[in-house]
Amino acid sequence: MVTEFDVVPTIIGILFLVLPALLLGRLCSHYKIPEIIGFVFAGIILGPTALGGVVPIFGRPIVELNEVMMALWQISGIIILFSAGLHFTFHDLIKAGYKSALIGVFGVLIPLLLGYLITIWLNFDWTVAVIIGTTLSATSIAISVVILEEIGKEKSKEGNILVNAAVLDDVLGLAILSAIISLVALNTSPSIESIAITTVTEIGFWFLILLGSVYLLPKIVHAVAQMSPRTLEARATKQGVALGSAFGLAAIAASVGLNPIVGAFAAGMGLAGSKLARQVREFVDRLKIIVAPLFFAVIGAHVDLSQISSINWILFLILLGIAVFSKIIGCGIPAAILLKSKKSGLRIGYGMIPRGEVAFIVAGIGLAFGVISDVLYSTIVFVIMATIFIAPILVRNSFQDKKALTK
Repeated sequence: MVTEFDVVPTIIGILFLVLPALLLGRLCSHYKIPEIIGFVFAGIILGPTALGGVVPIFGRPIVELNEVMMALWQISGIIILFSAGLHFTFHDLIKAGYKSALIGVFGVLIPLLLGYLITIWLNFDWTVAVIIGTTLSATSIAISVVILEEIGKEKSKEGNILVNAAVLDDVLGLAILSAIISLVALNTSPSIESIAITTVTEIGFWFLILLGSVYLLPKIVHAVAQMSPRTLEARATKQGVALGSAFGLAAIAASVGLNPIVGAFAAGMGLAGSKLARQVREFVDRLKIIVAPLFFAVIGAHVDLSQISSINWILFLILLGIAVFSKIIGCGIPAAILLKSKKSGLRIGYGMIPRGEVAFIVAGIGLAFGVISDVLYSTIVFVIMATIFIAPILVRNSFQDKKALTK
């Protein structure tokens, strides 16, 4: 049970993170630097291994990545992806279709294979190579979405394909994660058949959740809202029920082995084409003022600054090169061919670069089971953080290209 003593310091810690993150994000935006960079950097300098671990509150560090903080972090991710889904209708998904599917598949396989092969070439054990390859495989859809929203390109042709490809990328990444857990935790090598079955099953669950959202969710939310009395307090019932549906579908997604944020995205997409979309979108946008800085500041807070001196910087540069160029090759080249535009291909490749939640989980599993060392884990974490800083700059610059804008 969470006691009052547990919650209050955490709330203070959140304020300690969020308020400076908001200010730093605004400052970055003023100087034409992506806002997300300000949020993440605030988390790094105010995290538990930096200022957040020095400033005391109730006899403990003011910032701790405890269960309460991490639960609020996941809730923030659910709201961010629900908001993203509200900008993409089921028609948009159908329109993106096979293009998003191909880009998503290659966007997982190329980083996985390159990460594995180059790590083997560097004389690491094959189990280490599997962990590194898997860490580099999955794009963080939450980060990609916020990057696009920040520059107002989420509804562009490239934005639509990128987001839907990132969703499939996330689902495939989690299917691979299931195989990695079997490999590392159970000390068994999963067969190709079991990996294929897991992948097809999880993609099938994703489409079932999405179809249920599209055809049932608007009717359910509207019916529940109509049942409420028309009082001043009940005016936001539709928005509240819609947000509740995001958490409900997030829970359903988690129960079948998917990332909860994928379920929240499906809920948003289900409501995107309904009459409720505008009201719910305005409501959720207000919530994002707080949850977006919190989400990205907590990602930054994962960085252990005390490990900087022990990082293998040559390995860091190699892995970062793989992380960046494998997504440009794996996603950018197929996108350029399918869209018949080099500029569009690069934009999509850049937008698929950031790694996040799945990468942290895979690296954490490798560390917990002794497959990778503390030094290698820290190196991987800094690679993940570097992709989060690099991607917004590349995406913003690609859309600001005057020649590209005239196309």
